[in-house]
Amino acid sequence: MSDFAISYVVTTYNKLPYLRQVLGRLVAARLADEEIVVADGGSTDGTPEYLRELFEAGQIQQFVSERDKGESHGFNKCMLMAKGGIIKLITDDDAFCYSAIREAAGFMQKHPEVDVMMGYTGLLALEDPRYLTLYEDVAENFKRWLNHKEAVWMIGLPMLIRRSALALTGLFNTGVVQVDTEFTYRITSLNVSLAWSSQVLSVRIENPQSNFRVMGRKTSQDEADRMRYFYDKRIGHSFADYVRHKSGWVATLKKPIRPIKRALFDVLKVSQYQGHAQLETGYTPMADETPLDAAFRVADEFMDRYNAEHPAEFLYKSQTLTKALGQ
Repeated sequence: MSDFAISYVVTTYNKLPYLRQVLGRLVAARLADEEIVVADGGSTDGTPEYLRELFEAGQIQQFVSERDKGESHGFNKCMLMAKGGIIKLITDDDAFCYSAIREAAGFMQKHPEVDVMMGYTGLLALEDPRYLTLYEDVAENFKRWLNHKEAVWMIGLPMLIRRSALALTGLFNTGVVQVDTEFTYRITSLNVSLAWSSQVLSVRIENPQSNFRVMGRKTSQDEADRMRYFYDKRIGHSFADYVRHKSGWVATLKKPIRPIKRALFDVLKVSQYQGHAQLETGYTPMADETPLDAAFRVADEFMDRYNAEHPAEFLYKSQTLTKALGQ
């Protein structure tokens, strides 16, 4: 029996203005049967003092502030400290819809065979809150896993994990930056039971301190490719696999063909992926509102509006565990 229904686990490092936005909302939303667990990586911007104040006021239930290896190390600490049946990852610079999260957690509680819950995520640039995009490709990746057993990547912001399932999924890899990419490639290559919520559980707020911007596009892609080559069992070590998956030659050849293919599919009225859907947020500037305040406000309003218009539907298929050696 778990002490709490949900453990919200938060990692942070020198992002106090963002953290105040995130924890301010989470503290206000937390219910009595939920806990907040925070791992600070040794910040020097006042974060430890802020967390101490929240802890002493009873607004967060556990925290640690010490030098760590990065986001994955911090999340691992939190997950090992957590006392809730369901673990919800919370990043220190993004927005979350707690009503949708609770509905997803409720589905997991009614369906104990579900190990991990995924869902929609939006993307909002701090510099331009007028538009928000939905990661439709992640939903398509989930369907590829569900229908074809492909090892795929998904965004970790909406992810909920059943604490008891950590024995199967494992903790996060502390040797990578793109923690969620490695974790989702890993769990989709195993017999983990995943479910998908049709609601927007989170919005990624792209900002100057975002890992993707700090890391850079090429470095990010190189790391993601290494993960895919390892977990995707269809990719071997033959010359044909090198040409098809690793050389970049196939992508180069396809590039001039894509516009012709799209035009042909349009004529034939064949549905095709159009890229991330970009939606207007209805952003209206408010007096004395900082860009950070505006971004979080717009993200909150968007999730509330979208989820009110799109009642939660869940997609999942229970998986049967098999032995690693095929016994």
